[in-house]
Amino acid sequence: MDKKYTLEFHHIGKPITQVNDGERFSPLFGMYTIDGENRDLHIQHHRFEPNSPLNENIRNQIHIAFKTNNIEEALKDKEIIMPLYEPFHGYKCAMILLDGVPIEIIETTLSEEQLWDKGNYKGGKLYPDEK
Repeated sequence: MDKKYTLEFHHIGKPITQVNDGERFSPLFGMYTIDGENRDLHIQHHRFEPNSPLNENIRNQIHIAFKTNNIEEALKDKEIIMPLYEPFHGYKCAMILLDGVPIEIIETTLSEEQLWDKGNYKGGKLYPDEK
């Protein structure tokens, strides 16, 4: 049977505990995020408040994110640990647990430049206070 979707590596997310200058805050998830320095291989660092509603696997393990062309098919019959939502226009994501590893699945109409431009977060659900 042919798969009805493709997967392409996008980024790595790493839980951290130290406070960093330049963090942006997500009140939705009780999470602070800062992008890593390497722009060829994107790594995001996430620090979580004690009352973060995110699944413990997301809060405590490195996750790998993949872009897909069909997020509904990519999520079908998977263990969902963060439901599908649209944090900002043109970007949908969810997280699954696959063999004990948190995996983020992303479907987007945005270019890579647009995705990593923090201005696109303005007015979105994830970082509503982004300037």
